[in-house]
Amino acid sequence: MKKSIKYAGIAAATLLAVAPVAAPVVSQADTASTTTDVVDKETLDNQVTAFGDQFADRDSVNISQSSNTDLALGEKNAQTLKDFQSKNAHGGIINTDNSSKMADLVLQRNAYVYVVAQDAKGNTYDGSALGKNASDLNSALSLNNYLPVTFTVYLSYKDNTASQTGYKQAATFKVNTADKNEITSLNATFTTPVSVAKNSPVDATQLVNGANLSLTDQNGDSVATQDVKLGTTYYKTFTAAMNGNATTGVVGKPDIENNEFKTAGTYYQRVTYTAQKGSALDSLINAYQENPSSYTIYVNGKNASEGSDFTTKTGSNTITFVRAINVSDSEAEWTTTENKGVVTTKADTPYYTLVNDNGDKITNRALAKNTAWITDQKRVDQNGNTQYRVATGEWIDANDVTFSDKATTDEGEYTDVQALNGKVTLDGPSSFIYMLYNDNGESVSNRALAGDSAWYTDKKATNAAGVTVYHVATGEWVQAGSGVNYVAY
Repeated sequence: MKKSIKYAGIAAATLLAVAPVAAPVVSQADTASTTTDVVDKETLDNQVTAFGDQFADRDSVNISQSSNTDLALGEKNAQTLKDFQSKNAHGGIINTDNSSKMADLVLQRNAYVYVVAQDAKGNTYDGSALGKNASDLNSALSLNNYLPVTFTVYLSYKDNTASQTGYKQAATFKVNTADKNEITSLNATFTTPVSVAKNSPVDATQLVNGANLSLTDQNGDSVATQDVKLGTTYYKTFTAAMNGNATTGVVGKPDIENNEFKTAGTYYQRVTYTAQKGSALDSLINAYQENPSSYTIYVNGKNASEGSDFTTKTGSNTITFVRAINVSDSEAEWTTTENKGVVTTKADTPYYTLVNDNGDKITNRALAKNTAWITDQKRVDQNGNTQYRVATGEWIDANDVTFSDKATTDEGEYTDVQALNGKVTLDGPSSFIYMLYNDNGESVSNRALAGDSAWYTDKKATNAAGVTVYHVATGEWVQAGSGVNYVAY
């Protein structure tokens, strides 16, 4: 009997080892849930109030978030409260960041937020379709005739009983006036007519940097654009150019042949500005289509009307003007005179093109912006066009440079010579050229450095004008300035 009991005890022990008594297991998620649910109602209500207090009526707003998701625009784009705070506290729609006053709500209450906006014309922005997105809302906020825009902010969270609430209105506020950067008046200026000689290259009339183009707003400030182009098609009439009539109104052979103006007369060319999407100019182009009476467009200071003086295209974000090209009946007759001094390229474009003695564009060389060049001659044609010679057989248009008679000279012995061990890198493209100077500060006439290149330098000095120069070869120095960068080894 004892023996059987002994075996029974062994069997029982074995059974317990294989299948221990089950015990309840509490997961981390359950623990967190239990901790989260224990929140004082008054504390939670105060945090919800703090969330709503972040929003207030404003005179202007600049929404840096361009996506529906970042802005939480519409219920389908709802964001966690934590993400909403991080993306909208700076540059978004939050006026006063109260994150520090609602830590439990942000981190532990499963809180979600979304926003809906409506402009003065009744358009609703909820991220649901084209025309209702964050970028469209941003455009509306920049235009006075769409204001005020009313924002409504909705919030859902776990209440003090751990029940998820439905979305409830937490705040509403208005944006009452547009940002002061709105363009209400636009003035386009450019040279018209442009006078050229018969048999001169058409390329010369397609160079933006020589056309004296500018676009300014009602304050006289320059208007930013994505691009500006002078058309490569020439039209017989102003109306054909304005309409872009490429069927019957285009000038062709024999009037233009071999890329030259062959027949005297007046031709017309389109001048087109392209706006950056979402920019002030883009907003103006779109708003003008809907309410032209609220905006004024000028061409060379004169009041202009759409269709007669300019055209706009909302799909391509462009505004186009037309200028005249007068081709004289005689070929270019240049009068060349001695004219010693220095010409300095302007800074409107990265580089400026050159022409040869015949007026043809030089395709493999150009002058970088903000660079100075010695000139010894200038020439003026019968139409008053002026060019300066900057190298043998190379001329630059007077509109691209400023001229100085060089009362203050860069020539003379260098001072403050210091040893270096590094390199000078020159900005590209390779068609850029950078002038060299000899040990006396005089320009080297038969050599220059190409852009997009690097040169070892063992010393630097200061020239007579107080400008730093770097030694790049025996008896040859390059002057510090735009596009010239020193890097130590």
